[in-house]
Amino acid sequence: MDLIADEVGLNKGTLYHYYPSKSAILFELLSDEVEASLELVDRVPAEGTATERLRELVQLLVNHVAGKHDEIVVFFQEIPWIEKHLPPEQAADLRRRVRRYEHFTKQLLTSGVRSGEFRPIEVSMVMYSIVGIMAYVPSWFRDSTGRAQAALVHELTDFIMNGIARQPGEQDPDADLAAPRTRRRGSPQLVPGS
Repeated sequence: MDLIADEVGLNKGTLYHYYPSKSAILFELLSDEVEASLELVDRVPAEGTATERLRELVQLLVNHVAGKHDEIVVFFQEIPWIEKHLPPEQAADLRRRVRRYEHFTKQLLTSGVRSGEFRPIEVSMVMYSIVGIMAYVPSWFRDSTGRAQAALVHELTDFIMNGIARQPGEQDPDADLAAPRTRRRGSPQLVPGS
């Protein structure tokens, strides 16, 4: 608390007036970031294809994390340990709001798989991979120009969307398993009796 008071130019007593403990500061920082993510979720249009809606969410997220270096680093460093560092009701509140973000993103991904816009993907794995990309951006992206940030938003959004999009002519691999197979003359018989 002494270091924080020195950094913000307050005496320790004044700082304790606003924040009774280090955990109160941590909760506010984590809470602000969760709330910012939920506000971005709320900005995603309710109408449109899964591709359009997920693209909008990813663009909003990349743009957000590109401009919030320290906050994002602290968020992803501390969120795994909130049950250890925060009172139980605060930790539960944060987990509940994080689950709301996760639920929304998983629903979008699932919707895209069902509509055939996305490849058959493991939805949770892809959702956490997107989160991982967002978590790492502040570690390497430090360019503060609007042009560089716009390029980052474009490149990362395309990277994520191209990774999950079903390509033209791409078939569902599960459909191949269900389709009857024909054997060419002279080809080896893989399954007895086929």
